Amino acid sequence: MNKQVRKFECRDDVWARVEALAESRGVSTDEIVQGVLIQVFSRKRAAGAKAGGDSARVRSVSPPASSRRTIPALRDPSEPPPLGGSARRAPAKTPQSAERLYITVAGAVHVVDRDEFLIGRAPRVCQIAIKDANISRKHCRVVRRDGQFFICDLGSTNGVEFEGERVDNHRIMEGAVYRLCDHELHCTYTRPS
Repeated sequence: MNKQVRKFECRDDVWARVEALAESRGVSTDEIVQGVLIQVFSRKRAAGAKAGGDSARVRSVSPPASSRRTIPALRDPSEPPPLGGSARRAPAKTPQSAERLYITVAGAVHVVDRDEFLIGRAPRVCQIAIKDANISRKHCRVVRRDGQFFICDLGSTNGVEFEGERVDNHRIMEGAVYRLCDHELHCTYTRPS
């Protein structure tokens, strides 16, 4: 693959995070930037393919071996995500104890009202079955402990992502969105209308 030096501008705080991430991973800043760009274009291509848009025609790009790991988001996790402008909304409160969790996947709403709920590719054993070769047979599970729900990876190859980072045994907050490869799991404690 041909490479050329490119020039771009970015905020100083963003670049400081790129450098810190590169140092902690033992890779170059170039590999971090390339890995993030490949992830962005892969997701846009997948979303465009589902919608039938122009981005579906983007040529498939294979990421270099060094960037195939999940690269964490560069946003400071202590800050709430921006909402298109300077206004920020307060995060929705998660109940101290919940009897039900609602997970929406590809427009279908699933009710989690038991202590263990499997998500994966195998329809006979999973309560949410996702037809995708990139999803493990038993990819992850949602468990209820002391009235709180957690999402736990079951050793899947591609893992579970939350805000760009792989997670395991992660407490599910109101409005949380998890990614399993190209599939999003939208979680809420309020029954969707």
